[in-house]
Amino acid sequence: MPLLLPGDIVTDLPAPQKANATLKLGPGLTHSPPSTITAHKAGQLVVDTRKNALWIESNSRRYIPAPQDAVIATILRSSGDAYICSIPSSASPAPSSVQATLPHLAFPNATKKTRPLLHPGATVYARISLANKHMDPELECFDAETGKSAGFGELKGGMMFPVSLGLSRRLLGDGKKMLQIAKRAGENWEGGNGAEVLEELGQTIAFECAVGRNGMVWVDSGDVATTLMIMRCVQGSEGRTAEEVREMVRKELKKT
Repeated sequence: MPLLLPGDIVTDLPAPQKANATLKLGPGLTHSPPSTITAHKAGQLVVDTRKNALWIESNSRRYIPAPQDAVIATILRSSGDAYICSIPSSASPAPSSVQATLPHLAFPNATKKTRPLLHPGATVYARISLANKHMDPELECFDAETGKSAGFGELKGGMMFPVSLGLSRRLLGDGKKMLQIAKRAGENWEGGNGAEVLEELGQTIAFECAVGRNGMVWVDSGDVATTLMIMRCVQGSEGRTAEEVREMVRKELKKT
């Protein structure tokens, strides 16, 4: 996976597996007609030949809302028909957040009488249903396909802490995708699937966890000391190989 800097031109384009297949560009790349593809941020160029897609994998510091992203947000206040929320960006060099709206009825089977009553300061796990540069993002707390909560909703108790945006994506499954792409390309990927820390902890400890793509993680184990230990393990997994992460978790478990 080559490293690109802003302004670098992508030269080795993947050969499509199907005739007339459209090349899909993801974050970090810009197309200049007729056929020039340029990087506009630094990171590793990822080539997915199966989906005929390219994107830049980087650890950016500011979260930009995108549709279907799962995020952890904080309720600021309630307006006539929606809650006004704040989506923090964990790794931003200065405190920053994106304001979003969460409709009162954007919950499973919600009506005006049965909708959840959320107070300022409450934490919610939500999915971005609408996002563009001309208006505030809109959130919803249910799975659009099934209409069920699917883990979304108010997060009660527990503890919320920040991680890097890159780590949050790997915890949500992007690491497994990168591992599969590296294997198909015949490359060595020591980072594992990215979720080894949660898998290793889950074999010994019972806890609830929610990860937002905005770089926030919520954990509740029912015990303060255990929750703090989980936080140290998750934050400490940044930059380690899969085996190093497992060894670190085992050492932390022995201390408790």
